[in-house]
Amino acid sequence: MNFETVVSDVKGRFEVVGNQAQGVAKLGVDTLKAGTDVVVTGVQGLVKTNGAVAKDLLENGKISFEKAKTDGFVAVASNPVEYVPAGRDQVVSAFNDSVSQVAKTGEELVKILKGGVNKITVSLNGKPATKKAPAKKAPAKRTAAKKATKKTTAKKQAAA
Repeated sequence: MNFETVVSDVKGRFEVVGNQAQGVAKLGVDTLKAGTDVVVTGVQGLVKTNGAVAKDLLENGKISFEKAKTDGFVAVASNPVEYVPAGRDQVVSAFNDSVSQVAKTGEELVKILKGGVNKITVSLNGKPATKKAPAKKAPAKRTAAKKATKKTTAKKQAAA
């Protein structure tokens, strides 16, 4: 084997690896961009929902405060519930919307990232990654404490 052959072989392999690395980098950046778009959209939805509720709660609080101020301390002390700002339903609704929005955003992000990893795997290996079957767990064995409890209960019933 001469030196020129080795250099040519290494150069050819280097070009293949370099092209694969560029492809992986491009796929990674594209995946991150798509993931960023999903996260930004989700955060904007959360800000919009919770911002509107916060504004409404602030307005309700101002109205309740003004009402309490005009009615006086005696009226507030005799019926404090009357002066609590409305908005419980809005807060609960905003919370539920936030939870569903975060869950939806998370699911979309997982899909995008799994798709990106799959594309990168295909780019490197030429075939998609295979999923391994989940390992089956052995059925749980009864502990000695449970057996002892059953024996004790059986003895008590027999004695009665």
